[in-house]
Amino acid sequence: MQKIQFLILGALLILSGFCSCSNNFEDYSGNPQERLAFSTDTLAFDTVLTTVNSPVKAFLVYNPNKKALLISSIRLAEGANSNFKINVDGFAGSDFKDIEIRGNDSLYVLVDVKPAETGQATPAPITDYIVFTTHQSVEQRVVLQAYGQDVYKHRGLVLDKDTVLSNLKPFLIYDSLVVSEGVTAEIREGTVFYMGNNAQIIVYGTLKISGTVDKPVTFRGSRTDNMLIYPYDLIPGQWGGIRFDSLSYDNEFENVHIRNGKYGMYFNASDPSKEKIKMKNTVLTNASGVLLQAINCNITAENCEFSNAKDYLLALGGGRYKFTHCTVANYYPRVTSEAGWGIGDSQTVYLTDEVDGSDGESATHYPVLGFDVSNSIIAGDMPASEINIDLKEEPSEPFNFLHCVFTHKKPDKNYISYTGCIAEVKADSLFKKVDYENEKHEFWPVYDFRLLEKSPARSVANLEISKQIPLDIKGVNRLEDESSDAGAYEFVKGKG
Repeated sequence: MQKIQFLILGALLILSGFCSCSNNFEDYSGNPQERLAFSTDTLAFDTVLTTVNSPVKAFLVYNPNKKALLISSIRLAEGANSNFKINVDGFAGSDFKDIEIRGNDSLYVLVDVKPAETGQATPAPITDYIVFTTHQSVEQRVVLQAYGQDVYKHRGLVLDKDTVLSNLKPFLIYDSLVVSEGVTAEIREGTVFYMGNNAQIIVYGTLKISGTVDKPVTFRGSRTDNMLIYPYDLIPGQWGGIRFDSLSYDNEFENVHIRNGKYGMYFNASDPSKEKIKMKNTVLTNASGVLLQAINCNITAENCEFSNAKDYLLALGGGRYKFTHCTVANYYPRVTSEAGWGIGDSQTVYLTDEVDGSDGESATHYPVLGFDVSNSIIAGDMPASEINIDLKEEPSEPFNFLHCVFTHKKPDKNYISYTGCIAEVKADSLFKKVDYENEKHEFWPVYDFRLLEKSPARSVANLEISKQIPLDIKGVNRLEDESSDAGAYEFVKGKG
């Protein structure tokens, strides 16, 4: 998509070259009241990682007058020392002389920024000006603004001893961060990981993440700009995902946000008698493949949101799983692949005891030892969003759904027990926002899986189960009244 942006900008430059090329004008305006106009007075960039080039932005310089204007100088106020770079009329530099614009014509100026390291933990403001000087030394300015964020930059980072990663600055991972076998890596509150294209976290040892409600640990793509009108931070497939090896156990995630990967989390075949991971207050969202895939694992999730993936949200083969007060919601946008998302079936849960082998190998049988879902929501807006349970052998223990809400029919299996569940509710009746039009009425997805006031998930949860998890994913007390709501989010009146 960046190539498309540069092609568009290149075409604009060619057009601007035709518009602003010299025709040996002799009759330039000498009226100091006849000035330039600009498509913006301030060109602002989002936070840019230091020592990394930003994407290119552009603005138009207009001559709204009848006569041609001669711009004697276009320059960066900071000159060659500026963090910004400009391109005028197809030429890069920091100072340009004698640029002509016909009457009622225009030219493009392209700008990018490469912030130097600031030595600060928080983003530091960067400001410069493009100064336009016309006849009689009349000066006009366009403000350039950005924020430079220092980061720890790593390529092929391997943690081969027990490590507590610093949370003073974000991490920029170009390709991989590996936790070696037998090693425990700890990540503290507020740490942000900017993941490069196809970059992965690979865990052979143990990963313990302890964010807070106010300062979660975040894994996201490294792009901080827009793809045309779409913010990259909303587009899936920006990086790889987090992969756990067969020998990795006792992982803990609390208050973690993981978004916009090709997948979310993948767990290799393991020993289900050992706890693979316990997740609490975790948001795993917006994947261009399967959101969470696990083979023969023991996984516990409390107060978690699993949302929006092109393929399954939860693809589970054998093992033991327990989900309590979770929101499992697939409203993946059905838009064209050019917009970044692609066409998906918006599937929710797939549970099987037969896992196909790689490279054409025969399927392996992994018995499902337990599947318990309590006070949770499983929802989606496509026919394929129903729960798909496909077992070759009947499990030794029944599966339990306790006080849950479904948008589709309940799976009809004799080994499944339902208590206090509601099924076939309308897909658009549960959550605050599940359509694709944002608050600016532009077409990109902004979701809010908090409950509507009249949501059918209100007051559905079992209170005794809620007492074991009294605070929701946002820290809201579930026990302030005599009932609690299904899902990760407790409804709070008046909070929009």
